Amino acid sequence: MAGSVAAVLLAETRRKPGRVLLTGLAITVATVFAAGTLLLGETLRAYLADRAEQTPATAAAVVRPSDLPGEPDPVALLGEVAAVDGVADAAGVWSAFPTVGGAGAGALWALGSDPMAGPLSRLAAPMQGRLPSTPDEVAVGESTAARSGLAPGAAITLRGDEGVPLTVTVTGVVPVSDAAVNTLVAFPVTVAGLGGLLGQVDLAADPGVDAATLAGRVAAALGAPDAVRTGEQQRAAEIAEVSESVTGVLVAVGVFAGLAVVAAAVVVASTFRIVLTAVAVITGYGLLALLRGTGTADVPDLVLSVPGLAGVLAVAVLATVLAAIAPAMAASRIPPVAALGSAGAADSGAPRTGRRLVVAAVAAAIAGGLAWAALNGAESPELAMVIVAASGIVAFGALVVAGPVFVRGLVAIAGPVISAMGGGPGRLAAANAAQVPRRTAATISVLTLGVGMTSALLVGISSTRAGAERSISEQFPAKIVVGLPDPGSAAEFAAVLAADPRLTVHADGSAVFADPAQGVPDVVARTAVEESAAGWPGALLQYAGDARAQLETTLGTAQAIGFGLVGMTALVAVVGVGVTLMLSLTERTRETALMRAVGLSRTGVRAMVAWEAALSGTGAAAVGAVIDAVYGILGVRVLELVPGAPAIPFAALGALVAGVVVVAVLAAVLPALRAGRVSPTRALQEA
Repeated sequence: MAGSVAAVLLAETRRKPGRVLLTGLAITVATVFAAGTLLLGETLRAYLADRAEQTPATAAAVVRPSDLPGEPDPVALLGEVAAVDGVADAAGVWSAFPTVGGAGAGALWALGSDPMAGPLSRLAAPMQGRLPSTPDEVAVGESTAARSGLAPGAAITLRGDEGVPLTVTVTGVVPVSDAAVNTLVAFPVTVAGLGGLLGQVDLAADPGVDAATLAGRVAAALGAPDAVRTGEQQRAAEIAEVSESVTGVLVAVGVFAGLAVVAAAVVVASTFRIVLTAVAVITGYGLLALLRGTGTADVPDLVLSVPGLAGVLAVAVLATVLAAIAPAMAASRIPPVAALGSAGAADSGAPRTGRRLVVAAVAAAIAGGLAWAALNGAESPELAMVIVAASGIVAFGALVVAGPVFVRGLVAIAGPVISAMGGGPGRLAAANAAQVPRRTAATISVLTLGVGMTSALLVGISSTRAGAERSISEQFPAKIVVGLPDPGSAAEFAAVLAADPRLTVHADGSAVFADPAQGVPDVVARTAVEESAAGWPGALLQYAGDARAQLETTLGTAQAIGFGLVGMTALVAVVGVGVTLMLSLTERTRETALMRAVGLSRTGVRAMVAWEAALSGTGAAAVGAVIDAVYGILGVRVLELVPGAPAIPFAALGALVAGVVVVAVLAAVLPALRAGRVSPTRALQEA
């Protein structure tokens, strides 16, 4: 029996190899979409985490002096920690705010520490010059060098709390987070000597000593378990402390990647397919190479998640097997005599409206309940996001169940428009969609999932950007912010700046806010503030424009990766619609031949196929954009990405809807050309 079935299968494959090729192409693209989403998602996750993390990956454990009882001596603490068994190296992380002379403004600058070499160094290779090699040398941040004009070889004077000047030489320009405030980096001993504070001690472990063991030994030696963390715990805490938006985006990326795997399974279940993944890797590398080639700054390296890719392959293979069960059962129920009839008969006819609507309503109610639970009952934003994703999957299931009914409603609404615009081919396209609603619904459902995920992503990106910009506006209500030790000093300094006609100034508490006067360039206003701040005790200058530029760089890279996901969605749309139409036309050869026989021209057949694709694209785009924009808003709410209302990118969503319709029509080009070549006589003989 099995042999005869296999023989029939092979014979059918030899007779119509195009079916196998088309189904293979569809599964290829579905798996590429899931794998590519996983790759780009992990790349975005690594990029954002790298921007938020400060503790080096080589630090097995850290000590936080602020959590130790009393006020321990920093030097003694470093010595005690370094002597613990299993500690290979210990580096103190110091910070100070000395007055800098010889660099334009004598205001306070941020001075951080770094060992400059070894496993615990936090600095990347210098962009200019070299790293400091002695305590009387410093490196300057990239943005600070651009603002102040400092370059390797410059001599500046640092003055700490005790007022003793220290002349140092700038040796290099390094990439550090210095957009908002002027920043220098020196050896720990230099920063400590200028009155610096010890904020953290990074510890490297001896070979064979794991992080948890080392952290336990150090905690026991200090008698303060709460003051010691593993390096992994500290890096996770830094991500959470730096920005809730970063944490939220990381969670959302993970959920998006998981939904992409579900999307792959849905595409697989629509038409049986086989698996390829290498194209996804090539696509990911190609996207990042394109970003670098266009001059985009700070482009991350592609992160390859081998376990994740293996999971995508496993899901695709499993879905391929499971996808065959329902059609096989349906085929086994077809009587032999009926099997001699039209191959497409199984998909035609009116759907069981009542049963479908009941099941869809139940699923929709469950989806709504899950959404309510995510907003009101989740213990954490991360759990809430997972519940939102589950709600979205259930809602999609409701849409799939109600798909054939939805198609009839879509035809009732859009059919007259398509008929009016497309003439005879348009009327035939609408009639075909209504006559075979299950087939049309299958096309729409696959396309809807991709469009919906993209809509949610666009809402998330837009809301994250809006929230970050609002945060910067709140932190920097003016282009230049000057922090002073107390409100009295701030009022005095504001009075000094107010006398300068190049500036508009006001004070609020211990901060002074300065903007350029009308018609004054930003650089002139900045120079005026720096000149007035020279010699003013305790003045710390911060720059809103540079902080915003750094934000734009970070969000720009994240958005580019997000649009890479959008591009893959478009690819899925093209191939999904194209393959579905091609397979449909393969099974509708007799139907097409009859249309040709009764007078429909080749151009008319092609136009009919294009209008069918336009109808499917319109339904998928409208439903996907609306429903998943709502889920995007839910995601923003539960992750608390923005304090106010989420930002809905209406223009981007409108462009997405229009683009999906255009893409669907373009995807129909090859099927339409093939359909137009059908010969009435020959097709009737082969059918």
